[in-house]
Amino acid sequence: MPDLKTKQERQKKYSVPPLPAKEVQNTVQYLSADQSEKSITVKKHKIRRRTRIRPIILLLTLCIFSSLNVRAQVIGSMQLGASYSDNVFHLSEYDLDRFDDHNPNLDFVNTTDDLALSAGIDLGYPVFYRWWKFTPSVTAKFSQNVSNEDKYRTDWALKLRADRYYWNCSLQYASSPYIYFRHFVDSDGTDELEKYSYSRDSYQGNLAIKPFPQTTVKTNLRYDVYKYNEYFTEGDGSALEYEVEASYKFPYFSLEGSYAYRDFTCDKRIENKDSSYQSNIYNGKIILPKMPLSEEGKTLWQPSFALNYEQKYYQGNGTWYGGRADYTYNIAADFKFIFSPKWNLSLDYSHFFRNIDSDNDSVLRLKEYGENRLSAVLKYNF
Repeated sequence: MPDLKTKQERQKKYSVPPLPAKEVQNTVQYLSADQSEKSITVKKHKIRRRTRIRPIILLLTLCIFSSLNVRAQVIGSMQLGASYSDNVFHLSEYDLDRFDDHNPNLDFVNTTDDLALSAGIDLGYPVFYRWWKFTPSVTAKFSQNVSNEDKYRTDWALKLRADRYYWNCSLQYASSPYIYFRHFVDSDGTDELEKYSYSRDSYQGNLAIKPFPQTTVKTNLRYDVYKYNEYFTEGDGSALEYEVEASYKFPYFSLEGSYAYRDFTCDKRIENKDSSYQSNIYNGKIILPKMPLSEEGKTLWQPSFALNYEQKYYQGNGTWYGGRADYTYNIAADFKFIFSPKWNLSLDYSHFFRNIDSDNDSVLRLKEYGENRLSAVLKYNF
């Protein structure tokens, strides 16, 4: 048995001395504050429990999107271009002579040839859903002539395209708020030289089918609405165009061809000012394969050649449009240089010529024209 005195000394040695009354009061207050804080914490903890539904919603949303197999990324391109025309106002030989003689009706012409600078951007957002691919996109382009400052354009378009394995379709709306052509003498009573400009809204639907591995067939439907300025409202109207196109890829080149029928109707059919017409448009194009520009093969180039022919038959009466037919030819050659998957450069040459068939000698003298155009476009894909 241990000694009783030794046991009492050991308990005294390790026992905690009693606190004074003041310290006991502080300790009670501290414990009360701590208990109240714990009680508040418990209430906050109950509130946090209710917010745990957020991760559940996020998890369910993720599962739904994962089951739909939806993924997307922004794609697009930017381009800078320059285009030179030797007849920017489509003047006939008669008008060119009048310009050299300083005719007042051609005072709006600063130079008959001009350089146009342009910039554009195209943004798309492809979305994949199972075996479908949907691509909404927006396109914007601005161009400005250097010498003739009135000739500038701002065009933009919204497009939605759907792709499947062997076919695709698209819907597009395009707007050109300001298209300036040239000045004409207003024939509504003022007899003054006025700006001939208009706006155009286009609605277009396309369908492309690939029935065979090397063959593609396309159909296009387009509807245009034209609104002219206050001096030439007789030109307001709409045009409906149907187009059928086919292309075939041969071993050493690709061949494309299309036919389009276009019907333009004026809103106001004024005598001698009814510019309604119907036209047949034929296009043909040959595209050679991509070829290395040098032995190293880092830079590729691809030439193509195109021919466009349009027959336009006016339906109005009178001396100006009655029995009139326009025949427009366009020959183009394009050379595309591919430096990398992101960078490419296109060099293009086009020749335009319009021949007129009319009983009115003034129409023959004023409306036939020729134009040569050179252009270069640098494009960056991302």
